[in-house]
Amino acid sequence: MRKILFTAAMAMFSFTANAQMERTTYQTFEVDSARVINLDITGEYEIKSWAGSNLLVETNVQIWDASKEILNFLIKEGRYDLTTDSTADPHPKDIRIYTKYTERKPVKKKDGGKCLEIATTRIFIPDTFMVSEDKKRLTRKNP
Repeated sequence: MRKILFTAAMAMFSFTANAQMERTTYQTFEVDSARVINLDITGEYEIKSWAGSNLLVETNVQIWDASKEILNFLIKEGRYDLTTDSTADPHPKDIRIYTKYTERKPVKKKDGGKCLEIATTRIFIPDTFMVSEDKKRLTRKNP
């Protein structure tokens, strides 16, 4: 009886593991010269302070009923990327970091249904910055 229960539990785990794909990506932004960083990010995100000198973005993507290849394609195409428009100035005082693709169309399955997709973002900011109440503006602390 134990063998049957164990086998059934393993089969259920195997089915669940194949139904969901997950990957975490990382991006960094140099903010050495910045006094102000404006965030224009779609969706929910969490801000954490850290001792690093760069801004680090960690995005965890979970998708159900899609293959590894589909998830890799979405990541390669930049679906979850943030970007900045301050690259023209080598030492910008104001930086805007924003979601590259604000509209994410649902990922469709072969049968026409939609895949469940969850992307969570954590932003690690240098501890030399203060966060505004609405989490959209980071200001460098006075030395």
